[in-house]
Amino acid sequence: MNRVFYIFRHGETDWNKERRCQGHTNTPLNQNGIQQAMELAERMLHVPLDIVVTSDLERALTTGKTVAEKKSVPLVIDARLREMSYGEAEGMLFEDAISSFGPELWQKLMSFKKENDHVGFPGGETRQIARERFLAVLHHLIETTSHQAIGISTHGGALRNALHSFLPEDQPMLAIPNCVLYRLVYDSAEKRFIAEAEPFNCLLTEKV
Repeated sequence: MNRVFYIFRHGETDWNKERRCQGHTNTPLNQNGIQQAMELAERMLHVPLDIVVTSDLERALTTGKTVAEKKSVPLVIDARLREMSYGEAEGMLFEDAISSFGPELWQKLMSFKKENDHVGFPGGETRQIARERFLAVLHHLIETTSHQAIGISTHGGALRNALHSFLPEDQPMLAIPNCVLYRLVYDSAEKRFIAEAEPFNCLLTEKV
């Protein structure tokens, strides 16, 4: 039995607009973000979902709850779906973080080669640590539930970090706008994940 994960980023926050590093900082959706979450829920109306599992941070929790309520499915909170912790960079504008910690560190964070798995901001998580806790949630759902279609409400960096681990290293960096939706399939016969490099089109007829 294959499993399908519909992984989406939360709606817009004021820090997104200001281009600040959010990480574990608990910022809420702004009015535009609330509208984006409602529009995402509408787009996903005909996408099969058994459950929605969400990060505990308010911006993802509100987005996941909006989708779960629209779909009339259970909502489960799991803090392991949080964004990567950016440590000392949290709250800083991107440009100030680059200036303070160096463009080389930023370039490595924006590269998904295995050699950069150890990279992170001072006091924060490495990409590998953040990715492993995220993927642990997916494996837990596969091993302990019978859900075939699972919504995952998470964050831009977390989403990108997870999907790139199943794509070629030379894959261009995935676009992760607010409320983007990607599909990740777990092939139960081959026991491997198959990632799609393009956002999922909800208008397609979907079969699990």
